[in-house]
Amino acid sequence: MGFAQGAIPFTVSNNSPFNDADIYVAIVGKDINTGNHIWVNPRTSQILPMDASYNTVQGPTPNGNLGPGGNGRYANCFAKLSEIPNKTFTLPLIAGCRVFISKGSQMYLYFFGSSGAPSGYAGHNPLNPTDPNNGILYEMIELTNNQYGFFGNPTRVDSFKYPIGLELFGTNGYQKKVGEYKTQSEIVALFKTNVSAEFQGCVNDATGEITAPSKTPAFAEGSGAYANYMKSYVDAIWNKYKNEDLIFYAGDAGVFKGRIIGEQLEVVGQSGGFVGRTGRVQYRPSTQEVLEGKGVLDRRLVDGDLDLVVQAQLCAAINRHMVNVTTSNPGQQNWYDAPNFYKANPMNHYAKFWHLSGVSLDNLSYGFAYDDVADQSPSLHTPQPTKVIATFGGYVGITNPSVPATTGIITSYDDCNFTGFSAGFGIGDYNLAALQAKGVRNDAISSLKITQGFKVILYMDDNFTGTSTTLTSDSSCFNSTWNDKVSSMRVLPNGDTNVGNVTYHLQNRNSGLYMDVLGASNANGANVAQGTFNGGNNQKFTFTHLGDGLYKIIANHSGQSLDVNNFNVANGANVEQYPYNATPNQQFILVSTGDGYYKIIAKHSGKLVEVAGFSTANGGNVQQWENVNQSSGHWKLVSVVNSNLIQAENYSAMSGIQVEATTDAGGGSNVGYCDTGDWMAYNSINFPTSGPYLIEYRVASAVTGAKISSDLNAGSIVLGTLNVPNTGGWQNWQTISHTVNVNAGTYNFGIFIQTSGVNINWIRITKVSTARISENIILEVNKDSEVDFSIFPNPTSDYLFFSKDVSDKKLSIVNLSGNVILKTTMSQNSLDVSSLSSGVYFVIIEDANNKATKRFLKK
Repeated sequence: MGFAQGAIPFTVSNNSPFNDADIYVAIVGKDINTGNHIWVNPRTSQILPMDASYNTVQGPTPNGNLGPGGNGRYANCFAKLSEIPNKTFTLPLIAGCRVFISKGSQMYLYFFGSSGAPSGYAGHNPLNPTDPNNGILYEMIELTNNQYGFFGNPTRVDSFKYPIGLELFGTNGYQKKVGEYKTQSEIVALFKTNVSAEFQGCVNDATGEITAPSKTPAFAEGSGAYANYMKSYVDAIWNKYKNEDLIFYAGDAGVFKGRIIGEQLEVVGQSGGFVGRTGRVQYRPSTQEVLEGKGVLDRRLVDGDLDLVVQAQLCAAINRHMVNVTTSNPGQQNWYDAPNFYKANPMNHYAKFWHLSGVSLDNLSYGFAYDDVADQSPSLHTPQPTKVIATFGGYVGITNPSVPATTGIITSYDDCNFTGFSAGFGIGDYNLAALQAKGVRNDAISSLKITQGFKVILYMDDNFTGTSTTLTSDSSCFNSTWNDKVSSMRVLPNGDTNVGNVTYHLQNRNSGLYMDVLGASNANGANVAQGTFNGGNNQKFTFTHLGDGLYKIIANHSGQSLDVNNFNVANGANVEQYPYNATPNQQFILVSTGDGYYKIIAKHSGKLVEVAGFSTANGGNVQQWENVNQSSGHWKLVSVVNSNLIQAENYSAMSGIQVEATTDAGGGSNVGYCDTGDWMAYNSINFPTSGPYLIEYRVASAVTGAKISSDLNAGSIVLGTLNVPNTGGWQNWQTISHTVNVNAGTYNFGIFIQTSGVNINWIRITKVSTARISENIILEVNKDSEVDFSIFPNPTSDYLFFSKDVSDKKLSIVNLSGNVILKTTMSQNSLDVSSLSSGVYFVIIEDANNKATKRFLKK
């Protein structure tokens, strides 16, 4: 057999902080003629058949694991980099080759033999806790060097252990390199910042390794906590396309159209190289099959070649969340639309990470088996190679192209459909010189991606002159007027200008809870989270409009600004409070969702202020995350109603009580030793308008059965009686409340101790808007009455169930605007709420004497 090219030099460059004597190299593969397993001696470049006789190195025996040979011995196939002349060996014509590079120790590969069964070698199995290779930092280059040239790539399909780079040279000036250009610690830190909670377990903090999810116990088939991570998405695909056509564009493979028939996906080529041929996926894949591209996603069925093509396309689309399951009639889908990869969950966050800007050269990497679909892999090929360089340590500190491609809030592309050289921009003015500094040539832009909340003004001439046009959303291909005509541009915020200079409570759509500076802290950097409504100043935020829908947002209790920590642009960067310095990480764009909620978008990053992990828990953290229209990033701006806070010890007159120091938030004093018949009066309390008022009492009690009542003008107007809960201690504080109707006027307000056993810190009187029910309204309930109840599940999508028998009780459903949605008499112990729109509601149960309310979230 004749070959167009032959053996080539392969150099291992050391760009790590380790000595060459601490780096080990091995080369294994197959003879391209016979298919037999071979290895290459790195010191001499000699080609040798794999044979068990080379298993002479005594390896570790963790927990008694003696390896395949039963004696703890492994192949003597590694050489120290310092022992390889010029750090270069000759790479022969070879197939299925792997070049292993390890630090600190050789790896422990076991040779079976060159042919027969078993043959080949045993490598590292990360799911085996006793594998002798666990903890060894190693990387590998996958390659084939045959009659068609060199084909090779670094890979992240199994793991990341250390930055690696690969550079290929060929005739006619061919040269290209791929790989990472950050340090190991930087990559690990970025990974932890950018992936969701399910993928955090991929990181080994002790060694700096990041293992692919499919190789971790958390995603293990059947037993892992996330074994069904992709199941809901796969099920949605299979359910949707049983009843309608799945039509998708697959690059050079063409367009396919088909349906789920039984459990099998069958699609027929509509254009491209497979017209009229049918490709199949046998049945819905599991999470492991999706993450690894195996099983039903790597199975020849009837038209074997096409089956594998279709399976690869589907596998890639699921990992990248590109199969549309939300649109009623999505039509033809473009599974090659790279800018829209990884925009919704569930998705392969591990794979997404390796394509983030700043991690890998040109954002290319192998994050899963079929990451070469749509040309996302770091594969290198030339038909006539001249040399190869693998760089252990990647390209940290090595000069990259003078103007590497970038992305940003605004991203320009040289070509249509968001292809060609890209440059990222933040808010600012960019004349021609500024564009060229980012690598954008004059009259070169053909498409533009625009993050929601921003706009771009394009100018045909330099320095913002000549014909101009304004864009507020993506443009995949400029028309003939603007294609290759841009010489300067401005990037501006583009938000809602009608929010005003107003103080608001911020209610999260997903959880129903409110933005809160934890503990009402005044400290710089105090954390922002969500909490149950308490009306405190740490839940009040004043918005000041800076122009174009851009606002500063100030916490009322501290006077400090909402702030994204340390100007971080990454997903998961923390939101905190900090003194306002007019920096872009302290300014936010408000974008209305059209239904009373707003997206709060950080100016510096273009990302949403959201509650982390879709948490519905009190204390759920507030962070920034990319805008995928997540409900946890939608906030209702609830105007603050003025309140009158009365410190209990500031009475005008009293009988029987004593004043003592309090440990409640804010310190100061409380009234205590309140026995039956004691009272306090507070003169000249103003109720400015007629209507409902919320009266809250901050109480503590170590007994059961205490009661208080309140009135106006020495009992001439009775406001009602409240039960005081046993809070577990005289300084364990809770807030109880009731809503009363009062005519406008100034009154003497009084509290009477009906039954002993209560301390009181403060009383707050708030006018309740008739347009809504305040989040913290708690309707009166006798805790010993039949109507006290709990509900589950909460949130719910269909039914509410009650913890007590509520048959024959009156039931009402009220929305947050105070409108009664449903009124009925219960005949059973459950309620169908599936017809309600998504949102927060109150369910009220009442009998002749009492009523109780619970809040629930309808999904």
